[in-house]
Amino acid sequence: IQTLINEEPDAIVVLPYDGEALTPVAEEAMAAGIPVINVDRLFATPEAARSTILGDNYGIGVQAATYLGEQLDCEGNVVEIQGIAGISVTEDRTAGFADTIKALCGDGLKIVAQQPADFAPDKGLTVMEAILQANSDIDAVYTHDDDMAQGVVRAIRNERRDDELFLTGVGG
Repeated sequence: IQTLINEEPDAIVVLPYDGEALTPVAEEAMAAGIPVINVDRLFATPEAARSTILGDNYGIGVQAATYLGEQLDCEGNVVEIQGIAGISVTEDRTAGFADTIKALCGDGLKIVAQQPADFAPDKGLTVMEAILQANSDIDAVYTHDDDMAQGVVRAIRNERRDDELFLTGVGG
């Protein structure tokens, strides 16, 4: 983004990996008169962007929980593979999922593992491999991102457990 600021564009549109970490450089762009349009990751201050476009990340969690609750008749064990720990997207998707599981299923549907995999396919693979080793009874997986889900699927297939469970993702 620093390179872009130096090139003096009319605007910068960014989907930051971590909005809080990118806040200072976004504020620098705004101070230079370059409007910043932020997509789906909150900056630490509103002054860092002219406009912010957010997905309904809480709603994504609600939809995933509703779908899994229906598919499993509110009984079973679910794994949640999260995005980047500590960012608004991950927190909102997790909150929507947990709140809806509790409201729809009470204690019938249990989240047996939750771990971030940073929206990365390779990390999704390694995280899911470890979870599969530690949990013999998994009925479904909720992933916060479809790219990350590719690694999760590879882990499930590598363990030959794809007939035991299913997953849902986000993004496509």
